[in-house]
Amino acid sequence: MGIAWRDSPEELLRLLRQHGLTPDQADNVEAAWQAFREFLAQPVDGLESGQDSDADGFIVQWGRYSWHDQLPSLSFTRQFAVDVRDTWTEPDWYQPEYWQVSLDLVFPDTEALADLDQLNVQNTGFDFNPPGPERDHAISEAEWELQHYPVLQALWASTPLRGAVTLERAD
Repeated sequence: MGIAWRDSPEELLRLLRQHGLTPDQADNVEAAWQAFREFLAQPVDGLESGQDSDADGFIVQWGRYSWHDQLPSLSFTRQFAVDVRDTWTEPDWYQPEYWQVSLDLVFPDTEALADLDQLNVQNTGFDFNPPGPERDHAISEAEWELQHYPVLQALWASTPLRGAVTLERAD
């Protein structure tokens, strides 16, 4: 039995605290990533089922966004396709709801991070392998990509100004 998808932000917060962090005091990106990796390994209840389902995936994103005042940011996100059949009102077609729980970290604007928005990629791409060996492999590939770019290495080594854990509907 896994955690309920609606409880996933609290579980991520619990794991961050185990690593000595809170979102607003996540002064160690590596420790935050380790907490997020542990979060990715946990099964989640209430999701769409099916062998080829995109019900549970993750992505790492970086860049400069208006909602972070154009400051460098890094987001660890897990996306869920939530089973809402019991409340669905359209009998002819059905769609799950998509929700994302994210740890967003915002960094000071430094010379080492000046070219963050100039990279030819802004994320690792979504991976929907289920928790287990295939997801572990996908996480390793994401880590390789993060270590491949000097500006991302600098981001990883920086201390965030602030952070937040959110649960939002992805439309």
